[in-house]
Amino acid sequence: MLKLFACLLLLITGITSAKDIDQSVLIDGKVLYTEECQKCHDNSLVPISDGTSMQSLDDIRWQISTCVTALGIFWMPNDEEDVAQYLNHDFFHFKNTPKPDS
Repeated sequence: MLKLFACLLLLITGITSAKDIDQSVLIDGKVLYTEECQKCHDNSLVPISDGTSMQSLDDIRWQISTCVTALGIFWMPNDEEDVAQYLNHDFFHFKNTPKPDS
């Protein structure tokens, strides 16, 4: 039964639309956030938002890049973008703008 479910899941995910891709970015971002970012942010050592420092999606991107560099986290640029998209979608709700270098 589990194999059947796994096969169906693969078949369904093989038929994706743009909306599905966005969902996979959000899922990936949440996983990465949970595995790395919550080591500091979940314990209230560093606030996610103080209401003043984050003014845009680019600010979120900059902060993620700063943390990744400072902590020596080995993420690809798309991992950072996935986390930025997740945080923006679930917490900040800024206008979704393209990455400056894309």
